[in-house]
Amino acid sequence: MEPTSPPNLPDQLCSYLKRRVIDPRAVHGLSLKLGCLASTFLCNHLLHSYVLRSMLVDARKVFDVTPLRNVVTWSMMISGCTRMGKLKDAVFLLGQMLRERSHASGDEDGLVPNTFTFGSVITGCARSKDLSTGIQFHCNAIKFGVESDSFLAGTLIDMYAKCGEVERSWKVFDQTPDKDVVSWTSMLTCLANSDRHQFWDVAFNLFKSMIGTKIWPVGMTFSSLLRIFDEPKKLRQGKQVHGCMMKLGVEVDHLLGSALIAMYGKCGGVDEVVRLSVRMQHDMVSWTSLLVAYMHNGYNEKALDVFRNMIEEKLVLDPSVITSVIGACSSPGQLAMGKEIHCYAVRNSFLSDVSTANSIITLYGRCGEIRSAEAIFQLMRDKDIISWTALLTSYGQNGYGEEALMLFRKMLCEGQRSPIFSLTGALRACSTTANLPVGQQIHGRIVKLGVSTDISVENSLITMYAKCGSVETALKVFNSMGNKSIISWNALITGFSQHGHERKALELFDLMQKESIQPDDYTFIGLLASCSRMGLVAEGCEYFRQMITNYELEPKMEHYACMVDLFGRSGRLHDAMEFIDAMPCHPDQLVWEALLSSCKIHGNLKLGRFAAKKVLQIRPEDPSPYITLSSMHASISRWDRKAYIRIMMRAQGVQKDPARSWVEAQEILVDRLESLQGGEI
Repeated sequence: MEPTSPPNLPDQLCSYLKRRVIDPRAVHGLSLKLGCLASTFLCNHLLHSYVLRSMLVDARKVFDVTPLRNVVTWSMMISGCTRMGKLKDAVFLLGQMLRERSHASGDEDGLVPNTFTFGSVITGCARSKDLSTGIQFHCNAIKFGVESDSFLAGTLIDMYAKCGEVERSWKVFDQTPDKDVVSWTSMLTCLANSDRHQFWDVAFNLFKSMIGTKIWPVGMTFSSLLRIFDEPKKLRQGKQVHGCMMKLGVEVDHLLGSALIAMYGKCGGVDEVVRLSVRMQHDMVSWTSLLVAYMHNGYNEKALDVFRNMIEEKLVLDPSVITSVIGACSSPGQLAMGKEIHCYAVRNSFLSDVSTANSIITLYGRCGEIRSAEAIFQLMRDKDIISWTALLTSYGQNGYGEEALMLFRKMLCEGQRSPIFSLTGALRACSTTANLPVGQQIHGRIVKLGVSTDISVENSLITMYAKCGSVETALKVFNSMGNKSIISWNALITGFSQHGHERKALELFDLMQKESIQPDDYTFIGLLASCSRMGLVAEGCEYFRQMITNYELEPKMEHYACMVDLFGRSGRLHDAMEFIDAMPCHPDQLVWEALLSSCKIHGNLKLGRFAAKKVLQIRPEDPSPYITLSSMHASISRWDRKAYIRIMMRAQGVQKDPARSWVEAQEILVDRLESLQGGEI
């Protein structure tokens, strides 16, 4: 006699499935053996277990043999498809469900799609950013009268937000009668994640309205809201939100703690970052947030300490962490640490990641190791446009103008597109080499590409034309600009000053003041240089005073050097020395070189020797003091002293760099570039 199943066996099997440690296939096999799969209740539990484990093939087998599928059965299978990214299968299943409902002869309401059914499909639309399908099922939800459900409203808000339709998200939110915390959080997240920063103020006001209606936010609400506080002037608001979080007793988990650290890092609240980091149990995300926060505020040494801690904790680092920490080493004083991180990246096979390799190119470029940057670029198998632009920028930063232009030509030969950063890098190279013909060709390409109105491109064009001596063209570009930045004004002031139009430079500054443009420290370098060339000592002193008192700008060494040059060129060498003695900081090479140059102009050999000695104390390998002193002795026929200085220069192993002319190199470069695309870059 065959054993019969006890009446409650399906319930017992369902209880086994609720224990997540049990493989659902074991229960599935036992159910088949005992003949229990006639129970829709058991089949639904099997479906749920398979879907949770992303075992879609097994779930489909259960679905196909379920004798009486109800709305839970269909919804579970549809949810499994969307979880696995199979949106088309989910849409087909929902269509099949609706067709079976329309052909049902019995209870027609048994297969009515509910909010979970539509929510699963709409969630799939959000993941795949399929707006048209999402709108279609939004309409179906309205047809079945479930669109006002708070759960479905949350999924619709999220779907429209991820498809870039913030206005549609707001309309759904506004039309939802009973908004719960999910609806409010979804809408707030939508606004906070928007690239349009005007929505960020709306997000903060929405948060205040949420509190006012006594809908208490949860951790995810705060995690989303904290993203909108991204600059120091928003620190006070960020602290208020943090205080609200503490008052409501919201638990600060890893995700929320990382969001708080990131927020305080962007807002300059380093003290708060330190206090938070001490109280937290760190994971990969929080460590990375702490590292980026320190870097953002210039605490590169602390950022490197965080990186060392991450290695000591034996965390599995990903390329994004390496890319972040390399940014903390992008100064010559930290090159050794940068090389260590480079070695770490090689040992752990991170250089296959393009973004990591790009950051290492940038590191070596900023530290002046241009040949190392070239080597990384050559070793890269997969180069993107950022790789090319990183090396191009490295060339420009280190004065390798010709190499930068050759690389730009090679980019075009290999069919690479010309993003704005590469175009501005090429223009910077033309500025370095004073190569006007090639700069004009690049300008033509800029017009052809339709990016001539980009403010960074316009500023680069002004700088290029000004440094190449075509000040009139630079002025034309400046006058054609719709939106001028301080960089635009500075570029033209410097161009006027360098090419004999000092009076125009001063007039341009007067126009800046009339238009209420706030000058920066670079503006005053151009003004002081103009006054120095024109011998306007009183005017130069007044500009120096205005910089400190009117605009509260702290003078840099370049400003002090300009003032020394201003006094020295006018023959007031005694005043120049008094100014140097009164400086609040120790003068560097620029200041003494300015004094030495003035001594040469006015033939003050004694003070010139003193200035040259100061320069050599700072840079013993610099040949310019020897050459200047040699020339000064020659001018008064002291040939014995001139010969002695030359002998001393050779004894110190100092050599003068040979002079070069750009004329021939420019002609060759133009010919090469004209061979590309019919004479156009």
